[in-house]
This record gives sequence, structure tokens and C-alpha cells, in this order.
Amino acid sequence: MNDLISAPLVMAVVALLVLGGTAFTLTRPATSEAAIYRRRIAGTMLGAGAIILGGFAYALSSWGQGR
Repeated sequence: MNDLISAPLVMAVVALLVLGGTAFTLTRPATSEAAIYRRRIAGTMLGAGAIILGGFAYALSSWGQGR
């Protein structure tokens, strides 16, 4: 049971959720130039967070016992 809720799995799930938030943010329509700018900045920050969390999840999963 302990292996089902491990740190790499939690990070991977959060990275996927953040990636979904990125896609949602970048596909919303914007009515003004300022709204387009805000949407792009938020999407970029969310995407970077997803990449970082995904990298950490991979690193933690590859640093298992005996490796």
C-alpha cells in the first residue's frame, strides 16, 4: 500500500494536473490584448511548473533503493 502513494507518483499526478491547467489556460478566448498577455504568462508559468514537477518525479523514481 505504501508504494501506491509514493512521492514520485504524487508528483507525476500533480504534474499532469498542472499540464491540464496549462492547456485549459492557453485555450481560453481573450477579449483584449492585456488578457492575451496575462493568459500567455500564466500558461508559460504553469507549463514550466509541469515540466519541473515531471522531471522531479522521474528523478525520484529512478533513485530507488539499490540504484
